[in-house]
Amino acid sequence: MFGFIFGTACLAGLLYTLRRGRWHPPHGGRGGRWSWRGRMRWLFERLDTSPGQEKVLVQAADDLTEAFEKMRDEMSAARAAMARSLRGESFDAAALREMDARHDELIDNLRKTVRTSMSKIHEALDPKQRRELADMLEHGWGYGYRYGRGGCGGGWRGGYSRC
Repeated sequence: MFGFIFGTACLAGLLYTLRRGRWHPPHGGRGGRWSWRGRMRWLFERLDTSPGQEKVLVQAADDLTEAFEKMRDEMSAARAAMARSLRGESFDAAALREMDARHDELIDNLRKTVRTSMSKIHEALDPKQRRELADMLEHGWGYGYRYGRGGCGGGWRGGYSRC
């Protein structure tokens, strides 16, 4: 009898949670921990940024994302150009040269965007924030949890001494 009551209570709680919209799938959704917004929020908390600094970082991330999206969009055109060069009776090098020219232009655009974005980020952050962001870029996102905030001492795994 107790099992039926407990099961009914659990089912009622589940239905209530689902109807109220409070259940969010893990690792995804609108503001999950590993979503773009979740990672940016984590970065802002980690660097202890001001709203002005956050605006600069978000703009830089948007610019970089846009430049990478342009390169991603070019992939189908690149596959089509490679297929065109192989499809004819003789090898069509002109199709590949056109593809190379488009790729060179996109890569130059990406390089300029990276330089501009990094310059803006450098200007917006103070030296301590820049040092922490540089460590995260060099070692990966999990660097701070593994080795502590400043790169030394124990993090959540404890006991790692890198100083």
